[in-house]
Amino acid sequence: MLVSTIISNGLSIADTPNTNFFTASDQLFAVQLSYKELYAMLAEANDDYFVTQLYVPFASFTADANRQFVYNYTLPTDFYRLRLLQFLSDGPMYFPVAKMTIESFGNLQNGPGYRLVGQKLSIFTQVSYSTWAIWYYPAPVTLTTSTDIVYPNSLLPEIMSYQLAIEIRRKQNLDVADKEMRKMQLIQTMLKQIDRDEARAESPRNSFSQGFSPYI
Repeated sequence: MLVSTIISNGLSIADTPNTNFFTASDQLFAVQLSYKELYAMLAEANDDYFVTQLYVPFASFTADANRQFVYNYTLPTDFYRLRLLQFLSDGPMYFPVAKMTIESFGNLQNGPGYRLVGQKLSIFTQVSYSTWAIWYYPAPVTLTTSTDIVYPNSLLPEIMSYQLAIEIRRKQNLDVADKEMRKMQLIQTMLKQIDRDEARAESPRNSFSQGFSPYI
C-alpha cells in the first residue's frame, strides 16, 4: 500500500470537516512514527522479517589500545538491533558468541564474548577467528508519500491510517476512544499472525546456559 493511500485513508477515518491545520509534513511524520512502532513489534517476533547477515573478517576489527584481547568494529550506519553474533571455527562451523556482563567484560573466559558500546561492537577473544557473522536488524526505512509498503504481509497498514486519524482528532481536542479501540483490534490481529513458521515451534531457551546448545 502506498503511503499516500495510508494518509488518504487516515484523513477519511479522522472524519473532521477541516484538516488544513494538519500539514502534509505532519501527516507524514505521524505515519513514519507509527511505522517505526510496528517495525519494532515485528522485530520482536521470533521469525526474522528484517534480518541482514554480515560476514566480517577479523582484519576489519581494530585492537583496543587499552585492553588485551579486545577488538572493536564500527557498526553499519543502518544498525538497529543485534540478532545474533557468531564466529567461524576450524570445523568449519559457526558458533554463537555470548554477551558479557559489563562487570566481566575484558576478563579471561573460555570463549569469545561481546558488548555493544556506542556505535561499536566490542569483542573479547583470545583466538583470532577468521570470520565473524553479524545478524542484525537494519533501522526502519524513511517513508515518503510514494513509498509502497508491500512487506511483510503481516503488517497491517490500516493501523497507520488509524494512528494518523487519532493524531488529527487529538490535535483538535476531539474524542479518539473509538479510533484507539479499532487500532488496538488491528494490532491484536497483526500480533496473532506475526509468527509465520507453523511447521515446528522453536525449543525454549535455557537462559543460564552459555554453551553451543542452550536450547532444551
